[in-house]
Amino acid sequence: MVQIGSQWQAKDAIEAGADGLAHLFIGASCDRNFGALVAAHRAFVIPTLAVLHSICGTTASRSELISDPYLRPFLRRDNVANLKETFPWGSRLVSCAGAGEAIKQLKAARVPILAGTDAPNPGTTYGASLHEELVLLVEAGLTPTEALIAATSAPALAFHVSDRGRIVRGLRADLVLVNGNPTEDILATRNIVTVYKAGIEDDRDAYRGMAKISSASRRLGP
Repeated sequence: MVQIGSQWQAKDAIEAGADGLAHLFIGASCDRNFGALVAAHRAFVIPTLAVLHSICGTTASRSELISDPYLRPFLRRDNVANLKETFPWGSRLVSCAGAGEAIKQLKAARVPILAGTDAPNPGTTYGASLHEELVLLVEAGLTPTEALIAATSAPALAFHVSDRGRIVRGLRADLVLVNGNPTEDILATRNIVTVYKAGIEDDRDAYRGMAKISSASRRLGP
């Protein structure tokens, strides 16, 4: 894995034999041969659009996370504070359009795209930002099903973790059960009913209670 910050770094890493890239890049454009280059080297890409949008000063998708009725009860005050932050050098004058174009090329070239957020960088937080990432991937051209694959079976395959990532008899029972159909509407991933980790149901009520205490302590504090 190679962490890159620019298009030329991405090309250098791929040509040097990297298996995968952490991040895409900021900028207004993308070289028209980028997707073909990555495909030719059989690499994968974790775009981390959530953190790139923070660098570009884009706040709409983060504001939606904070106000989302399904997510807000589970956000602690530090989560909200981090989502509201931006990079010191972030600016609306910096464009993320090149990353969006890169996604289209990578999809067309059938390059494996993996969902990731680079949390807890400014503008991101664990968990909730993955929901933002899924939306950004769909907006960039993936179908909702492709975005779900990017967050489940694609990472398992890319990192050679054979016991998870799919709903198949004999694999780990890592399950997120939701109301709605996320293969049609990616926002349905936020309406979570319950979560199972290795077959054990997660106590989401307890976590929600801790988040509520955190928010209350902020209001009551000095």
